Amino acid sequence: MRTLVLRAALALSATWAQAALAYDFLGSESCQSCHPDAFAAWQASAHARARDVLSPQQQKDARCLSCHSPNEADQRTAQVACETCHGGGQYYSARFVMKDPELARLVGLVDPVEKACRSCHDDSSPSLKPFDFAAALKAMDHWTVERAKRAPKDGKGAKPRTGEGKRRFPAFARLAAARR
Repeated sequence: MRTLVLRAALALSATWAQAALAYDFLGSESCQSCHPDAFAAWQASAHARARDVLSPQQQKDARCLSCHSPNEADQRTAQVACETCHGGGQYYSARFVMKDPELARLVGLVDPVEKACRSCHDDSSPSLKPFDFAAALKAMDHWTVERAKRAPKDGKGAKPRTGEGKRRFPAFARLAAARR
């Protein structure tokens, strides 16, 4: 009996641990409060409606969903969401983390690169025109307005705020130093 209870407890704790680790996406709406302009730009983009353009048959096809809704199965997030490109926000979404770019990247924030875009925007895509990364980047610009708002009035550019997370969480600073 004792062994049965112990096995059940271990199985239950393993299930909880797996569930806790499995969903690190918070959803695009969680980005909205700090990045309203970026969120509005994403909402107006084709990425926000990527799954919706598929026919009912295509919405059941894993080959189509791998690009039109790549995180639906593992993160329960439909469409191509903010976190599809920028990584799951569970650990970097806190304001004090986002104020420290190094810390944010250390705990999961991703700066999308052309290679990541080309995982879907490639020659094997059935309905895509040739992909021009520079043009696509301009078309989905969701950062220019936000950066302009953060820039000082003198026009010399925004001064990066670093170190805040290091003061509050010295373990992250040690981790960052170890990665260098």
